[in-house]
Amino acid sequence: LRSRYELSRKLCLDSTEWLARSQASRHHNPTSKEIFPNTELRLSKVRTYGFDFDYTLANYTAKLPETIYTMIRDVLVKKMLYPPALQALQYDRTFAIRGISYDRETGWLFKLDSNYNIAMDTVHYGREPLRDLEEVYSLHNGPHVAPDYVKSHLYQLNDIYSVPEATLLADVIQYFSEHNIPFHPRYLAEDIRTAGEYIHKGDGISLSPLHTEIMNNIGDYLNRAPELMQILNDLRGAGKRVFLLTNSGYQYVSAGLAYMFNTKDWRELFDVVIVSARKPSWYLSHRPFRLVPTGAKTNALPWAQVDHFEDGQVYSGGNLMSFTAITGYSDRNVMYFGDHIYSDLRDPSIQKGWFTGAIVSELKHELAVSQSPEYKQYVSYVQLIEKILKHSQQQTRSSGFMSLRADEKEAFQQLLDVGREERRRFRWKLRDCFNRNFGSVFRTEKYPSLFATKIRAFANVYTADMSNLGAYPSDFVFYPKRLTQAHEIRMPEVDDLLDEILSK
Repeated sequence: LRSRYELSRKLCLDSTEWLARSQASRHHNPTSKEIFPNTELRLSKVRTYGFDFDYTLANYTAKLPETIYTMIRDVLVKKMLYPPALQALQYDRTFAIRGISYDRETGWLFKLDSNYNIAMDTVHYGREPLRDLEEVYSLHNGPHVAPDYVKSHLYQLNDIYSVPEATLLADVIQYFSEHNIPFHPRYLAEDIRTAGEYIHKGDGISLSPLHTEIMNNIGDYLNRAPELMQILNDLRGAGKRVFLLTNSGYQYVSAGLAYMFNTKDWRELFDVVIVSARKPSWYLSHRPFRLVPTGAKTNALPWAQVDHFEDGQVYSGGNLMSFTAITGYSDRNVMYFGDHIYSDLRDPSIQKGWFTGAIVSELKHELAVSQSPEYKQYVSYVQLIEKILKHSQQQTRSSGFMSLRADEKEAFQQLLDVGREERRRFRWKLRDCFNRNFGSVFRTEKYPSLFATKIRAFANVYTADMSNLGAYPSDFVFYPKRLTQAHEIRMPEVDDLLDEILSK
């Protein structure tokens, strides 16, 4: 057993050995330019394409989360009477990831897996890992979080906007703990959520503080997107119908698209434009549509009932039922792209059977890490250790093992513990490759993350950037990867066979 451990380290962690074998392998490495399917999808069936604006069509720079953090922090201090010393807090972009959960009773931040088990190596109180994990086991009688507790006490941080919120939650808790300031984690979460809504929505009449900041310095926050403009033109040229459905207001969306596409005539790219939609309630509400005054010529009045959509006009509010009735768009011929699991993906796929596409910008980082030599070495090593442990445990039932002396059996068990500790240590290294606090957006130690599970459940496809759609013809068929179950045989040689076929 000891020699097998040593050979595993040599084969997987020795850089010379690893480099020789990795160069010999011709497996395809996926790139962030690809679209990844969860289900089979025939684009020829899609007659209508819909798009969200924020973090879907709009590709923001790294400055935006820092600004969100700073603005929420300042609202806490200036409007909600939090300690002035908090204004010294600075945004750390390396701390949090999307998809983690905040416990409003304990103040813990952690990641859940697909089975609602807490990834114990991700539990944080403030900026520090929780010192006594027995507190977690005591609260939940193990790592599993019951559905009622999830519903009542956990705040899911699922969108990109929530990453600076998670960081601020941790920073404020850390400050309160270090200065012995009493607080309730639920009230802190509510205050940060209220401050976040204020900077995003303002007073509901004038432009919000965040949108004002972005519009005044639009080049600092938004990237131009001529390739997206070309995609929209190509879709309409191919006879597809295109609509925009966003929660953001008209003034902000208009400024953003005009900058991204370098034209004030961006409305000509869409058959229908819906702003201030109030998703996710939009999918189930009965709120009527309303004409948005934009200066475009029309005989309709802003307060009149909307029973049809005019070309070149913009509408606010509304609901899914009325949208379907007015447009006549067939449910199973519509595909909608967005970044938010609940606002963009879940309800349209469940309520109307729309095809959905998730924009997950973190894929760029995740793919870069997963294809690094270091990460591949660690994964291979952990998997090899697991196979050795499995084989070695099975040997404990053999007659040879039974004939060993008691001290020899004890030594063998100690070596098994060495392997288990080695496995645990390198799984922590795998976590740290992505994020030292919470690991991968898509994985926990053992299973897919809860975030990844929701993406799989509610999105037919997912990709890192909306511009990737332009690489696929309108009749392309996406075939999902065959997932093997525990009892099934894997066929890794298929990749090598395919490479051999394509090279000829």
